[in-house]
Amino acid sequence: MNRGLALKSMVFAACLISLVVFSISDALAAQRIRVATVALPETTIGQGLVKWKELLEKRTSGKIEVKILDRAVMGGDREMIEACRLGTLDSAIVSGSVIANVIPEFFMIPLPYLFNDHNEANAFLDGPLGQKLFNLLPPKNLVGLGWATWSFRGIWNVVRPITKPEDFKGMKIRTVETPLDMATINYMGGVATPMAWSEALLGMRQGTVDGISTTYGLGYYLKLYEMSKFATQTKHYYETAPLIMSKAFFDGLSPADQKLVKETAAEAMLWARKEQAQYDEKSGPLLEEKGVKVNSLSKESFEAFRKLARPTYDEFKPKIGEAFMNESMVFIDNFRKNK
Repeated sequence: MNRGLALKSMVFAACLISLVVFSISDALAAQRIRVATVALPETTIGQGLVKWKELLEKRTSGKIEVKILDRAVMGGDREMIEACRLGTLDSAIVSGSVIANVIPEFFMIPLPYLFNDHNEANAFLDGPLGQKLFNLLPPKNLVGLGWATWSFRGIWNVVRPITKPEDFKGMKIRTVETPLDMATINYMGGVATPMAWSEALLGMRQGTVDGISTTYGLGYYLKLYEMSKFATQTKHYYETAPLIMSKAFFDGLSPADQKLVKETAAEAMLWARKEQAQYDEKSGPLLEEKGVKVNSLSKESFEAFRKLARPTYDEFKPKIGEAFMNESMVFIDNFRKNK
């Protein structure tokens, strides 16, 4: 064999070895899931994603990694939902009331005063109706992995404590940019003022709005106590935070990995919901230490607001579907009778 031929053979062999090495490296490389959220790391939603990361990476022995993209670096809920549908984002935790713009049946959960407490909400989400909602996602190029929560909404304001409907009448309240949130506040007696969250805090400082509809816990994290001295646990609706995934990404996983992804996500999101329920109880005293006057509604005032907001059920029944709404109401009634 002449030197030229030998050299070519050596080069070919080196290339072949490199190709094999790179193929093995690619095969052994971890699958990465990029999951986005608008939540801050210290919230129960942020902590829930850390829990999912730990569970999934442990149970796959590092085969699947989770990269958390928090603080809205991938945009708001609408942008994240669309990115997951297009396959440009792997996964995200978003607000269920925003998914309702794509799948109207999701409007069922944030109907005002649907649930009395976390136990009722958890029974709904972890039961057949929660699964039925997730079954509606694949035709929209999404997959449901687990339910976290933003918890029950309350009212922060700069005017006065809210103890009864008369106290709330005429208050300009920043709402989420969804028709249901706006309708709920209006029926309760307030003046719904939809605006992006990025504008909401400025609106409070400048007097564009009198208050914001959000939870005790999130208000504490966002330091709303620096501008609002009244916080009332109206609990006027329950906001879910479903963990969704791009169907295209999910379909690219092996059946075994799909099973692990779903199991660990459901476990982590349930953990986050339980943590949120505990934090709801602790956040009131924390706010009082900051000088905020906090209060809950009496049973009579709770029922008075519930009655005022009831027209939303008839208004949104055509969107949600009468059959699904009736099935949901029967489920909740039966749960209350049997607990």
